[in-house]
Amino acid sequence: MKDDFDNIRAERDVPFSRQQPSTSHAGLWKQIALGIIVGFGALTVIGAVGWALVAKWALSSLQVHIP
Repeated sequence: MKDDFDNIRAERDVPFSRQQPSTSHAGLWKQIALGIIVGFGALTVIGAVGWALVAKWALSSLQVHIP
């Protein structure tokens, strides 16, 4: 049985390069920031509407008598 060592080399066929970190979460910070901004805006609008309703209710029962 003859050994065939003609194709054995110490070098790699493809140059070795370090694998880059996964970029599956690359845009995650943008989504988080957008969620914070949109959430803040929505809560601000809901709060303003709520305070307007409370003010309307409180002032509707208020009667001013001018002597």
